[in-house]
Amino acid sequence: MAHFESKRVAVIGAGRSGYAAACALAKRDAQVEVYDRQPLDALPLARLLQRQGVAVYPETDAPQTLHRYDLVVVSPGVPPSHPIFTLAEQGSVPVWSEIELAYRISPAPIIAVTGTNGKTTTTMLIHHILQTMGLKARLCGNIAGTEGDTTLTEAADAAAPDEWLVAEVSSFQLLHTHAFRPRVAVITNIRNDHLDYHGSWEAYALAKAKILANLGAGDWAVLNGEDEGIRWVLSHHPALTAWKRGQGSEGSPSFVYFYASNPVVKMADGALDLTQTPMPALQGRHNLENALAAAQVAAILGGTAAQLRDALATFRGAPHRMELVGEWDGVRYINNSMCTNADALEKSLQATPKPCIAIAGGVDKNNSILQIAHSLARHAQYVLLIGRDGQAIGDALRQLGFASWQYAETLENAVRLAKAQARAGETVILAPGCASFDQFRNFAHRGEEFKRVVREVCYEK
Repeated sequence: MAHFESKRVAVIGAGRSGYAAACALAKRDAQVEVYDRQPLDALPLARLLQRQGVAVYPETDAPQTLHRYDLVVVSPGVPPSHPIFTLAEQGSVPVWSEIELAYRISPAPIIAVTGTNGKTTTTMLIHHILQTMGLKARLCGNIAGTEGDTTLTEAADAAAPDEWLVAEVSSFQLLHTHAFRPRVAVITNIRNDHLDYHGSWEAYALAKAKILANLGAGDWAVLNGEDEGIRWVLSHHPALTAWKRGQGSEGSPSFVYFYASNPVVKMADGALDLTQTPMPALQGRHNLENALAAAQVAAILGGTAAQLRDALATFRGAPHRMELVGEWDGVRYINNSMCTNADALEKSLQATPKPCIAIAGGVDKNNSILQIAHSLARHAQYVLLIGRDGQAIGDALRQLGFASWQYAETLENAVRLAKAQARAGETVILAPGCASFDQFRNFAHRGEEFKRVVREVCYEK
């Protein structure tokens, strides 16, 4: 474990991630100073840090110079354009993400899950399976909007050596890792996302691939063998191509691939076909992929087919991911607010009971409006559009010759229009395909608002 006594550390960002990093560092006698561009009134966690004696500088992007710092820890929301990166490069000061710090202090092994889509469901399912197997496990990481909303650093700080930390990690967090080495690394898929942050799909994919960069003997990589993005990474990442050449040699990690086209997992007591296994909370091909990834982790840790079968049958699913809100007058309402990109929209609409009315829109972050429109035209009988780019999606639908759409502007208007339009046997689904920050704090806020409005509107007399 790393030692931080008397180390001088600048933490950029005073949100959950920065707060966790600052607390863990201060506990280890580091000299910590926290910077955030927001005013103090908007930083409730900063006040808690001040009470612990940590210096906080609100309304300040970064220190003027890093000459008195040994380390910088950045929160995942810090954009690449932030001045701290130029300062760090000029001063040769290392920059870590919060998950790098977590790895350095953790006495417990880490199972890390990343991917464009499915990572939260897969992470939660792995945690549930491990508990079913009788193993001690903590759910943590980038699991926003769930009960497992605990940073990896907080979990690492509290963990014992005989526990497993099951963490969702993002491309933002992986970008600034150096020694980060999970015992088991999972990539669900790599599709188009966060291009506004990373600048290109290739840069985004290579950031995801950093989850694999330090794996060695005794470690495992669990990968979607049918995903084109993962295949591209395996061909272009220098460390990975070297492993492929020497796979099985001393010092190399073990690679395991899962295939939705061959959904059989070999467990300690025999094989299990997941298409023949009850999975009430995991409908659709995309969830079959998530279940296969989690099952491979269970197999690595010695799980049995009976344990896996029980875990899949009792898993409740993740909120805001194909979450059934309820059924009124024969109409199902599904909250899939976590659907924030075009690929997730296509997969979720494929899995939605038909006929369906889709509520979509928000902020397109990947120049994918035409792709979003194609999915809506292919799968929805009627489309209600909201948010900043809703009208642009509507224009794209018109170009495709799809006329059954309306720009509702707000989510509440869309729900009311959907209720008036829907008939028994149909499904209304919130499947935005876009980011939420034009009208909501985040996707979880959007999902909670959808559930609130649906219940309010459907219970109206």
